[in-house]
Amino acid sequence: MTDPFQPQGQIDENACIDNYMGLDQLSENYIASADSLVKCSLRDHMLLDSHVYAICFLYRHGLELILKDMVWKSHYLLTGEKRFMSSNWQELGRHRLTDLWKQCRPDSEQALPEGWPLDSDDDGLVEQLLRQFERHDPDSYSFRYPFGKKTGRTHQDANNVNIRVLRDGVHEARDRMLHVLDQLNWCCDNQQE
Repeated sequence: MTDPFQPQGQIDENACIDNYMGLDQLSENYIASADSLVKCSLRDHMLLDSHVYAICFLYRHGLELILKDMVWKSHYLLTGEKRFMSSNWQELGRHRLTDLWKQCRPDSEQALPEGWPLDSDDDGLVEQLLRQFERHDPDSYSFRYPFGKKTGRTHQDANNVNIRVLRDGVHEARDRMLHVLDQLNWCCDNQQE
């Protein structure tokens, strides 16, 4: 069998792996992939049920990566320690979105010179979406497997996902989270000088 992880003759079919990507860029790629599946599914509704698990997983993971980026950068600004860059990789295994939010929010508020940049409505919007994801996929397991770690079948209380509403909600929450992350990035860049 030809090795798919090596470039082949059709150069327009060889995707590039970016080994220097940050969590924020990888997050954007997951969300863009979900957006592509949503667009395809809205064009051909026969694909909705085929793509829904991948769409939910990709969006959830994209948000998780933004949160983890916020966690490590706010922690770095407060302590000077670059978690996730040394031996603390086990922390990347945490998947509960609201726990990550609860960790990065006070740290970011303390680390940012102007304090927390989101108003209570923006804060609430992000928290609401994270809770909605966690209700159906608390530990990033339910959209990857047809059964839970302890509960048997996944999604016993959910029968439908409106992918357009999900996409729009993810983008609204992501935009607010990126507003905070942009400020954290600015502070990190200026702290290194």
